[in-house]
Amino acid sequence: MSEKPTYEELEQKIQQLEDAYSENRRMEKALKKSEKEIKSVFRAVPTGIGLVYNRVIQQVNDRICELTGYSRDELIGQNARIFYPSDEDYEYVGKEKYRQIKEQGTGTVETLFKRKNNEIINVLLSSTPLDPTNLSAGVTFTVLDITVRKKAERALQRSHERFLTVLNSLDATIYVSDFDTDEILFINKPIIENFGRDVTGEICWKVLRGESGPCPHCKKDQLTDEDGKSTGVYVWQDKNPITGKWYINHDRAIEWTDGRLVKLQIATDITDRKKAEEELRRSEEHYREYFEEDISGTYISIPEGKLIACNQEYKRIFGFKSTQQAIDTPVTHFFIDPQERLKFLNLLKKQKRVTGYEAKLKKLDGTPIHLVENASGVFDDDGNLKFIRGFLLDATEQRRLEAQLRQAQKMEAVGTLAGGIAHDFNNILFPIIGHTEMLLLDTPEDHPSWASLNNIYTGSLRAKDLVSQILTFSRQDIKSTNLIKIPSIVEEALKLIRSTVPTSIDIIQEINGDSMVIKADPTQIHQIVMNLSANAYHAMEATGGELKVTLKEVELGQHDLITPDMEPGIYACLMVMDTGIGIHKDMIEKIFDPFYTTKKSGKGTGMGLSVVHGIVKSMNGGIQVFSDPGKGTEIKVYLPLEKSAVEVQKKQLTQPVRCGTEHVLLVDDEKDIISIEKQILEHLGYTVTPHTSSVEALETFRSSPGKFDIVITDMAMPNISGDKLSVELAKIRPGIPIILCTGFSDTMSEEKAASIGIKGFLFKPIAMKDFAQKIGDVLDSSMEENKN
Repeated sequence: MSEKPTYEELEQKIQQLEDAYSENRRMEKALKKSEKEIKSVFRAVPTGIGLVYNRVIQQVNDRICELTGYSRDELIGQNARIFYPSDEDYEYVGKEKYRQIKEQGTGTVETLFKRKNNEIINVLLSSTPLDPTNLSAGVTFTVLDITVRKKAERALQRSHERFLTVLNSLDATIYVSDFDTDEILFINKPIIENFGRDVTGEICWKVLRGESGPCPHCKKDQLTDEDGKSTGVYVWQDKNPITGKWYINHDRAIEWTDGRLVKLQIATDITDRKKAEEELRRSEEHYREYFEEDISGTYISIPEGKLIACNQEYKRIFGFKSTQQAIDTPVTHFFIDPQERLKFLNLLKKQKRVTGYEAKLKKLDGTPIHLVENASGVFDDDGNLKFIRGFLLDATEQRRLEAQLRQAQKMEAVGTLAGGIAHDFNNILFPIIGHTEMLLLDTPEDHPSWASLNNIYTGSLRAKDLVSQILTFSRQDIKSTNLIKIPSIVEEALKLIRSTVPTSIDIIQEINGDSMVIKADPTQIHQIVMNLSANAYHAMEATGGELKVTLKEVELGQHDLITPDMEPGIYACLMVMDTGIGIHKDMIEKIFDPFYTTKKSGKGTGMGLSVVHGIVKSMNGGIQVFSDPGKGTEIKVYLPLEKSAVEVQKKQLTQPVRCGTEHVLLVDDEKDIISIEKQILEHLGYTVTPHTSSVEALETFRSSPGKFDIVITDMAMPNISGDKLSVELAKIRPGIPIILCTGFSDTMSEEKAASIGIKGFLFKPIAMKDFAQKIGDVLDSSMEENKN
């Protein structure tokens, strides 16, 4: 019995086989290189060269003639079949070359040629298409006589068989399969022990993988080096139900005994390693999923600012379009103040982790943002900060809402202050206006003091209007729809605007038609003028310009109407024009959308024009916008006029002051006010019983409820307020006419007063004519109710 070869002898044999195969591949590469360098098929080289078109020989060189024994004239025009000993060889070569040319651009096949004298030779046939995009355009082919080499290879077959004997004696899992068909040609004993039978002759992927399709470890899991070249190592899984193991394959290409190129595969069990890799992969997937789906902007960076990783929310916060763009942008880029970054790093190094850290940063486009960050540091053994893991929350919107809330609270405080001022100021104005009216009634117009008294009266009325403006501006007045003269409201609003607009912007106003009356809430008309003017001002803030406000009466026909809610008729047309930057036509349709704004942060909320649109629509009006970029903007607002109201007001102006003889119970805690009210009422003919205490007034009324025809009481009274006093009086004598007066109240309105039985509601200071008219209306209404 022959002695087993040593491992060194086995390695030497394998190396010899690899050297032989390498020499064969070197010759093939030399052949392909020579093909590329051929300048002409007619050049005299030792390699046979020819041209075939549609399987018909077009050209050959002298070497092909030497190899085949045919002359050039005998070959040109003949079918390429003339070279082959059989139809099978001819068809096989054609198909294999076509397949290789389609996949690789060229084809090389070992085949047999039959010489003219019927001698069979071994040749290496290579073909290259003249046009890679059109295989029917013809191919060039080269022929190399390898008959001597094939004889040498066959001589190696015997040593090859001995080599397989050695492989079969090894403990490693080894098998040999055909390169083309994956048929198992040889297995050693461990393979037989694994499957419990001899699987020679079967296809490797059916036996070893337990599934159909091409051999995956040969096609999909090939390992390559840094240059992308195959390392000859594969990873595959044995899906045999008995084993189910993972292997790493070391492949070697060798020639089999029949000359076929086969794969010698030595498999090593790596099942445990693959399980560990799979666990690690799943863990990494879970971590990546958590990282990407975190609602905070999560990132990892080094202290110097270079970003290592980030998630989708991080990219959204800062405005990145891709992960690579974020990676290329250091974290330090977003700090508006570099000292803020140093402060954060020092705090992190000191505390190791930071929570709730707030900072103002900027987005990629420079937009300021407010962020809240939780972060932890990764430190080395020496305590040096190596990495930062941060979690960012975008608090920009929250801070904006907080600022709006603070502003609302501030405006509420201003409104409360304005209400208090209005109440006290109106109480001061009431006696001034009342006494002045009384003096004017007793003073002839030609008296020297009449002009002064009239100026005092006019100034007092202006002061009254000023208080009304303060309440309107602070939005604390009671919103109600009344008949108002729109020109005066627009003029009041423009006075307020003038103080806020820089002198570089000229304000021009053209307000015509003092008699234009609309049914609206004065506050809302203020809002329209203020918002439109503010937009115009911002459009010219950088360059200056002209703000023009016009108001005129227009008539709209059926074809002039802007919205379906409008009706043909007479309208007040308010036009606000500026010479600013203008609006692009694509944006005009969006400017009335809530929160849509083209202004920079801090310059607007996008609510102004949506408020204007809502007010105009609620009044069945219309709004139009005309603008061109760089040429300014013109906005027209159409509000329906109340024509009948104009006539009513004209009649009211000519009506005389109404007088009466009824008995009035008058209640007000201000002595000056109750004094002038008493004088006015007695001047109008009424009998007055005054009280500065609501408690005393209630007792007086309780003792003689039928004595009084009407009660006039102030709202803000000590002990018992005016509304509560009214309720108590009504309990004693249901239906008693009551008028409630107030300088300002944020808890009482005309509607609320009516709901508790109060017949009339007046705001101080009260002019004599208005006072007399309201008393007469309430008494008349009460009489009508008693009749019914």
